[in-house]
Formats: sequence, structure tokens, C-alpha cells
Amino acid sequence: MVKEEFNGIVEKIIASKSFGRSGTYANLLRYLVTCSLNKNVPKETTIASEIFGKTDFDPSQSTLIRVYVYNLRKKLKAYYQNEGDSDEKRLTIPKGSYAIEVIERKEGISKPPLSHLKKWVIPLATALLLSLALNLYQGTAGNEKTIINEDGLWADLIGSKLPTMLVMGDLFVYNERDTILQLTRTIRDPGINSLQEFEVFKSINTKTDTEIEPLTYTHLILGSAQWIKKLSEVFYAIDKDFIIRTMSRFNPKQLQDYDLIVVGMQKTLGVFKSFYKDSAFDYDVESDAFLYTSNENDKILTYKPKGNADSYHTDYSLLTKVPGPNGNTIYLFSGIWDTGATQSLKNFTEAKLLQGLEAALQSKFGYLPEYYEVFFEVNGIDRMELSSKILYMHKLNYASEP
Repeated sequence: MVKEEFNGIVEKIIASKSFGRSGTYANLLRYLVTCSLNKNVPKETTIASEIFGKTDFDPSQSTLIRVYVYNLRKKLKAYYQNEGDSDEKRLTIPKGSYAIEVIERKEGISKPPLSHLKKWVIPLATALLLSLALNLYQGTAGNEKTIINEDGLWADLIGSKLPTMLVMGDLFVYNERDTILQLTRTIRDPGINSLQEFEVFKSINTKTDTEIEPLTYTHLILGSAQWIKKLSEVFYAIDKDFIIRTMSRFNPKQLQDYDLIVVGMQKTLGVFKSFYKDSAFDYDVESDAFLYTSNENDKILTYKPKGNADSYHTDYSLLTKVPGPNGNTIYLFSGIWDTGATQSLKNFTEAKLLQGLEAALQSKFGYLPEYYEVFFEVNGIDRMELSSKILYMHKLNYASEP
């Protein structure tokens, strides 16, 4: 196959709906095709450097490239099941290789009748559920060996007699009905993140031809499942339980009854925004950025996310521990995007990152402060590969400490 024909196939695939609109996957496919045309099969380190800008990539420490190529295979499969169903020549990436190969479409292959498939639905579904349950159990059981220092940052949660609640920031949505056209649409407004904010918005809504009402459900953001998984692993290891609430369903009356772990984007933290009153950081809603006032020169520094959340990007996050109103403890893990919130929590739930965080606090203050805030710069690729570095650490003086 000549180069022009090869490139034509690639661009047709990239432009398809099944492939999706990811520039990263498009660049990866083009790169692998170019290498294959040149009979030069790339290594993981080369792909990491050329496509993701990771010059210090270590395949033994990261599955980034394998995950991306796995997903690329799925995108190619989806394309050939839909728009490319009649394509005579098909691109494939054999397992265990990063070379692109061309195969001819096989004729005479018919799809099994629907009636034949139906009898397999229940057995397959059962097998999948059993597999999922087994994987979850093994994943959790394997973390029984997670190293949590009982005198470290988890000490209050381990020693507390109060139950623990995880509160996850969710996205508020509402319906807008056009009374003239009799049309209804669901709206997500980034400036409306709670029922209280919606009621204020509704009271000043001047449109006479529309009716707006909150929905009975909200949207969880992408990282929610990972937050639950990370905390489940640690709580299993320390033999404790926790319950889960979304921010939209959280009752402020529960503030004094639980130790609280709050995770979410800064704009979805609801009533917990008030616990940042002693923070050195302000969240500016209009610019969607953290503002930091330096103690050295009173200069205000702005930290705003950069890049595309679906490819390489930078976010910022804040990990904060403050006292609750009834001798309980509140832990806040927030980011401007969900990337920051996720990585902030990972620094508290993954053994190696947690040990590094404890060591950093010990080094700065000579001990672990009872209350503190830690500000991170977080770098991520398509929300799958995250890393962070500490920019600031502050002790919060709610209690008498050395």
C-alpha cells in the first residue's frame, strides 16, 4: 500500500464519529502509521517522548503508553463496526506490538441473529458481574498491606470514635421549559452549584416565556468512582467503614455528627467553602483560579489551569484539614478541575505519596501540624496519568501547637 493511500485511510478514521474528537489519539495513530511505513516500530519510551513530551518516561513505573494503545485498538474496532464496516482494507495493532498492520476484510461473515444473542445475555451479564465483584474484592484485599502510619496524617481518623462520611461534589442541573414552543432542555450552569444558588438565580430570572425547575438528580463528575475506590482501599486496611453523600444531598445538620472527607471541584464544595476562611488561598469564581497572597511582599499570585483536560494539562489542588464544629475533623480535597481533586486525594490515600507528604510536612515544620493546608500543582494526561508537586504548605493555627 502506498503512503498516500495509507494516510487517506488514517484521516478517514480520525474524522469518523466512532473515533471521537481526541487530538491525542489522532496524533498517536498518525505517529504509529508513520513509523510503520518507515519500518521502524517505536518503543514505549519513544512514544512517550514524541507524543506526550515525557523524556524521562519509565515503562516499569507507568502503564500510560499501554493504556493509550489499548484504547486506540478499541477506537479502531468501534470504527470498523460502524462507519468502516464496508472498508476493504483495515488497520490493526496486534497485541504486544506498536506496529500498524493492514488486513483485508473477510467476506461471507454474517452477524449472528438477535434471537441467538439473546439467550447469551443473562449468562454473559452474570459472568461479567461476578468478574467485576471478584476484581473489586481482590483489588481491595490486596491493599490490606497498605502502609498507613497510625501516628501520621490518618491518626485522627483511625483514633476517632465518630463515623466517617465522604461528601462528593456533584454538578447541579435544572430544566428550562419554553412555554411558547413547548420545548424543555436540561441545563448545566457552572455558576449554579446548589439548590440555594438556583433559588437566587430563579428569583432574578426575568424571562416571561420560560419556566425553570431543579431536577431531582445531579451529575457526578468523572473522578467520583476513583475517589470511592481509593478511600475504600484504605478504610478496608484500617478496618473502618464510611458512608457516602453527594454535596447536593448533604444536610448541614450533619456537620457535627461525622468526621468528614470532602472531595470535589472548588466550585462544587457548597457549605464547605466557609471552612477556607483562614486559608492563604482564595478561589475566584469569575476567572476559575486560585489566588494566593504571598506573605513576603503581599503580591497576589494567580494559579489557573492550563491545557486541555482531555490531553496534557495542568491543574491546581488544595488539601486542607480543619476542625469541625463539635470536636470532629474535616478533610477537604479540592481542585479547580476534577484532575486536581483526584490527585489531592491520591496524596492522602496512596502509601508512597502519603509517606512523601508526611515527610514534607515534617521537614518544613519539624512535626506534623494538627491542622494544615497543602497546595499542589498537578499535571495530567487525559485524566489517566497524574503527577503532582507541592508548591506551598501552611500550618493553620486553630489549636495550640509548638
